[in-house]
Amino acid sequence: MQEKILIADDEPYVLDVCKRILEKKYRVRIVHSGLEAIQLVQQEHFDLLLTDIKMPGIDGLETAKEVKKINPDIICITMTGFSTMETAIKALRLGVDEFVVKPFAPDELSLAIERALEKERLRQENIRLKSLLPLFEFNKSLMSTVDADLLLQQVLHIAQAETGSSSALLYMADAKGRLALLTHSDVPAEYLETVQTHVQSLVAQVEETTTERIVAAGQNPATDAMLAALNVKSVAAIPLPGKEKLLGVLVVLKQRATFTQSECNFLSVMAGQAAIAYENARLFEDLQLAYDELKTLDHMKSEFINIAAHELRTPLAILLGYASVLEEDAEGTQKEHLGIIVRNAMRLRGLIEDLLNMRYIESGQLQLNISDFEVADVVEQAISDLAMMARNKNITLRVDLPPDLPPLHSDRQKLELVVMNLLANAIKFTPPGGKVTVSGHADSHRLTMSVCDTGIGIPKKEFKRIFERFYQVENSLNREHEGIGLGLSIVKGMLERCGGEIEVESEVGKGSTFTFTLPLHLAG
Repeated sequence: MQEKILIADDEPYVLDVCKRILEKKYRVRIVHSGLEAIQLVQQEHFDLLLTDIKMPGIDGLETAKEVKKINPDIICITMTGFSTMETAIKALRLGVDEFVVKPFAPDELSLAIERALEKERLRQENIRLKSLLPLFEFNKSLMSTVDADLLLQQVLHIAQAETGSSSALLYMADAKGRLALLTHSDVPAEYLETVQTHVQSLVAQVEETTTERIVAAGQNPATDAMLAALNVKSVAAIPLPGKEKLLGVLVVLKQRATFTQSECNFLSVMAGQAAIAYENARLFEDLQLAYDELKTLDHMKSEFINIAAHELRTPLAILLGYASVLEEDAEGTQKEHLGIIVRNAMRLRGLIEDLLNMRYIESGQLQLNISDFEVADVVEQAISDLAMMARNKNITLRVDLPPDLPPLHSDRQKLELVVMNLLANAIKFTPPGGKVTVSGHADSHRLTMSVCDTGIGIPKKEFKRIFERFYQVENSLNREHEGIGLGLSIVKGMLERCGGEIEVESEVGKGSTFTFTLPLHLAG
């Protein structure tokens, strides 16, 4: 973007020459007196003032002085046909950046302008870099803070420390978006009401425009009166911008000096970073609260399941015992009806055992009973127990185990439960006429077994979730298959307790293969 230059000279010829030289590279405005220059700077922003020293009314040095009050960052270059040491010293004290001696060649004027602008660019870059150094430490501090209140206290402390300010206040928006003083630093109690009264207008301006307001002495009578009442030289009001609305306003007061450009840059960037960190901290607190509530509910659910399962075992055992005895002596329709009672009672007992197993897994109370046993015996027992279930669906059960499979030193009961669950699942989710295969092999350290079916398959996105407790791929309101979604979760828990792991490969409509591994020798 082109820099904007204001030229002030009472000689039309000089104005015309300077404009012709500079308008090739810059946006140029011209005025014929110092007073016009001051008035125009109040209305527009300029990057550089080029002024003649000798002008009627307000001379060039006084013009530069007044312009600097309005825009402290403006570059001032003076033109003069004669110069004394006294004039040069006065010019430097007023902040004049360059001198151009009349008469001058076009290249000399262009070089002086470019040199002054480049010097200002370097100064601004230096300011920017300096403001980044404390921000690095500040960001490290923010990243380690998830307490929203503590974070805001850090913001006040760092804002004061890095700008040498005497005090600071933080206004934060409530649930309805209304700003109110939340906390402050180094503001005496007896002085707090006075400070709030005088900075309230600044806070309101920032709230309305969501842009920072920096007030320093000499800007206008109203702000000078405010600074005098506060007994400070400068006040900065910086917005804390949220994603959707203004989160708050940081007000910093400086008693002995005005805020430099680097300090203003620092406060602005810091406020932006603080706003992000504050929103993250509040989000973390909300998530933590939600997590604690879920944890409590989960504990209550687990306790309910545990109590319910234990309380159901005894009456169910009695019911199952008497029903089995009656079934043995009954005949005809009565025997058929009792058989239905026994089968459903057995099903209910299986559900209770699943609930209790899940409880033991979650609580870490799952005990191991290690012994040496043949894997083929476990598979044969499971096949025998589930044979009727497979025959009812015309499903072929196939076993493919090598005859030299080494014995396993592990918990037999846990492996029986794993094989039974995997086989039962495979049969349940395989359409009539399908096939289920149990295969396995071993190396010198581990046993690998697979249960493969020609069933309905599992979508890839569900691979991880199927091992979660109570999770079922089918919708609970319209699913076709029985169960409460604990089988695979129990399988995974049992295998992990025995030092194993499990994975699944599946394709919808073609079937699934569950493969698990176990150490051949589980340490007791």
